[in-house]
Amino acid sequence: MKLGTMKRIFSSSNVLFPSARYAATKPTLTAALFSTNTGETLVQTAVDEKNHVATLTLNRPPVNSLSLELCQAISSNIKELEQNYPKVQGLVLNSSVGSILSAGLDLTEMYNPDPVRLPEFWRSFQQVYLDLYGSRFACIAAIEGHAPAAGCMLVMACDYRIMAAGKGTVGLNESKFGIVAPPFLGQLMISTIGQRQAEKALALGTLFSPVEALDIGLVDEVVAKEEVMPRAMEEASKWAKIPPFARVSSKMLARKQFLAQLVATRDQDTDDFCAFVQTEGVQQALKLYLEQLKQKPGK
Repeated sequence: MKLGTMKRIFSSSNVLFPSARYAATKPTLTAALFSTNTGETLVQTAVDEKNHVATLTLNRPPVNSLSLELCQAISSNIKELEQNYPKVQGLVLNSSVGSILSAGLDLTEMYNPDPVRLPEFWRSFQQVYLDLYGSRFACIAAIEGHAPAAGCMLVMACDYRIMAAGKGTVGLNESKFGIVAPPFLGQLMISTIGQRQAEKALALGTLFSPVEALDIGLVDEVVAKEEVMPRAMEEASKWAKIPPFARVSSKMLARKQFLAQLVATRDQDTDDFCAFVQTEGVQQALKLYLEQLKQKPGK
């Protein structure tokens, strides 16, 4: 398959993800804190044309939870960088919040959801996965803190992952809350850390420390926090020097089958997610959790 053809297939804004067969029972759901829109730019970008590297910084404090608007901003900025800077080959993904890359999906998108907005929200999340996992850029994750749940998706969708030593954690912890990761996300973990490690991690909802994540291949390096961004920029520059056709074609050898599976089942996955989120059990759990969150000091 020619590179141009692959780019049309895997970078199109019209392609999304596969069917998610969620648990039929009434689950107990707990998840990450949510962010609020502050009027600031949700995603900040910068381009180092000399080294052919761009940065994409998530900027939705306090925890960069993935709302419809943040997902759309991530996707649109990736596309704009790819289109407007043809010589740029590397992309560093980081956060303006030093303690966390992203806490995962924004729970307020799912509680008492607008029936029109909810499927749009899920499609926007699918699109982030597609645009990042299928990007022509060599994507480097700069993880200076925590990256649970959908934050871990952002990490695994990158080509190389650098994490700060310390108290940060990373992983798919959905099962601890009575739910299950959608198939495309579970498959990504299998592809990243291997069948057996992924089986255990998905079943137990494990959040890995930096050293544990390094040991199983969930991240590629652990460095001091102040070294995360310098190392990420250095690594992105190294990947950017590889001839792009060879690098992108090699990337797609490993990823194109999973991207194609997602393309084929987009509508079913959206229907499954929307039906799951609107079950009585999920809505009650979301209500309880958000009420508890409002009672915390400073919220």
